[in-house]
Amino acid sequence: MHSNKDEANWLDVIAKPLLEHLPSLYPSEQWDAEMDARIEALLLENLTKGSIDQESYGMAIKAGLFLLNESLDKSHDIAQEITNTSGSYWHALMHRMEGDYSNAKYWFNDVGHHPIYSSLIQCVRNILTVKDLADLDNEALRSKLEVLITSPVWNPCVFIDAVELQVSDVQNAAVEKWLQQIQRYEMQLLLQYCYEQSCGGSLLEAIGQK
Repeated sequence: MHSNKDEANWLDVIAKPLLEHLPSLYPSEQWDAEMDARIEALLLENLTKGSIDQESYGMAIKAGLFLLNESLDKSHDIAQEITNTSGSYWHALMHRMEGDYSNAKYWFNDVGHHPIYSSLIQCVRNILTVKDLADLDNEALRSKLEVLITSPVWNPCVFIDAVELQVSDVQNAAVEKWLQQIQRYEMQLLLQYCYEQSCGGSLLEAIGQK
């Protein structure tokens, strides 16, 4: 049976530290093994306030928590069982982070236009401007980032291309930080959206109340 104490516990010891963490673009192992165990032990009823109807979004929260902890396989095991677009989104993010970029694009095509995209493109513009790219000497990566910034809508495939160029070739320290910040905000927005659908209300407000 769901209790407010159970919800307070996972918000404090799991969600809050993970939302403050900056995941790698290409993680090689989980960030925190103890955190993985905590996520593993989470019951779906504590992620849905006991509502069976919202189980798929509870699963999406759990997939997202694993991914924020850079535990790719465990996130994938859950995401591939979720039939809604948010499940497909976590699935796409996992493949991007493991370096399977073409598969990530396939799953983003399945996502279509997700409700978090409008907030995400605004985040990109707050983090990065065309002027910031002036000293970037890799033309291909600079071009991808310019498209990302100037596009009227979020383009997940262009972001994938930018991540691939950065990880596989350019490895520019400033670009790494920009892309990681965008990725973290993307994951935070998606986790918050899944929480809204599953539990109602704001995840950030719920954490702030604890």
